[in-house]
Amino acid sequence: MDLIQHHQVEKVSRLLERGLDPNYQDTETGETPLTFAAHLDNVVEIIKILKNGGAHLDFRAKDGMTALHKAARSKNQVTLTTLLELGLSPDYKDSRGLTALYHTAMVGGDPLCCELLLHEHATVCCQDENGWHEVHQVHTHTHTHTHTHMHTGTQTRTLTCPPYMCVRVCARACVRVQMVDSSPRPSPFLCYSDCYQL
Repeated sequence: MDLIQHHQVEKVSRLLERGLDPNYQDTETGETPLTFAAHLDNVVEIIKILKNGGAHLDFRAKDGMTALHKAARSKNQVTLTTLLELGLSPDYKDSRGLTALYHTAMVGGDPLCCELLLHEHATVCCQDENGWHEVHQVHTHTHTHTHTHMHTGTQTRTLTCPPYMCVRVCARACVRVQMVDSSPRPSPFLCYSDCYQL
């Protein structure tokens, strides 16, 4: 892990040639070499060496996330691009059933990461254990720049819809985006209010 953190490409390559398992989990952190590298900058070469050395792209760390989830959470667009180019599916789910796109929305991710995942045909409307979708996370955290990529017609288990969540957290900018992006005015949202009523 230290070699990866310090970008020691040649030393990592030699260890893999000598038989180091690239899919092992560190006993202290629970990270695999690939999931550890995913949150670092300038590790494209190390990621490629790990993959060529036998690392499974969809292998999960102890916390249940793959390298793609880690890259999305750390807003690391370069690593995200590399993993997708190497063949990792944008729809692979973590142990909670959440996609990298959901994690991007949850942490207020880089809009470019969101666009990249959607460009790679990531499925929208992943649902967590509370019935929340990506768009609910975006509205709760008032990420208006990410909102424009998300579907607005979803609701939680308590029938809370995105416009209501915008009003609840006083996110006027999100409400404005909802008013522009939502369905025609006569059609109410599932929470029985349209943006104009809210």
